[in-house]
Amino acid sequence: MNDFLIPQFQWNSLSYLTSRAGRVGTQELTELMESESLTRNHFMIVCALAEFGPMSQNDLAKHSNLNRGHLVAYLDELADRKILERSVDPSDRRRNIITLTAVGKKFTARATAAAERSEAEVFGALDAKQQETLRTLLQLVAIKDGEAR
Repeated sequence: MNDFLIPQFQWNSLSYLTSRAGRVGTQELTELMESESLTRNHFMIVCALAEFGPMSQNDLAKHSNLNRGHLVAYLDELADRKILERSVDPSDRRRNIITLTAVGKKFTARATAAAERSEAEVFGALDAKQQETLRTLLQLVAIKDGEAR
């Protein structure tokens, strides 16, 4: 059933459909991040810090799946907004430890709530069991693509 009057190829395309669901499912998060002049890459950084705690820039690049070279600019922007802070690692003075600030924890909670609201709205068309099945299938695709948990 193609009620959107889009070409049949897109209607049957898993890539198109997941991309569309992803755009709609992150709409509120995207709007929040844009209102703060930030991106989803910034969101990935604060989520990694919120979940895994303070860590080195190298570890943060791994946990956020971001290029280490690009990470510094994102960290600078977040530090300028007092969302995170860098401190010298006492065990290796050549390395910085990145930590969420209290402002950063509040920002992360607001951004995560926005993401959860959008996702609940778009995937509300599925019952809980269908959502879990879809999540499991998409996690399998992500693992195949090399994105391990």
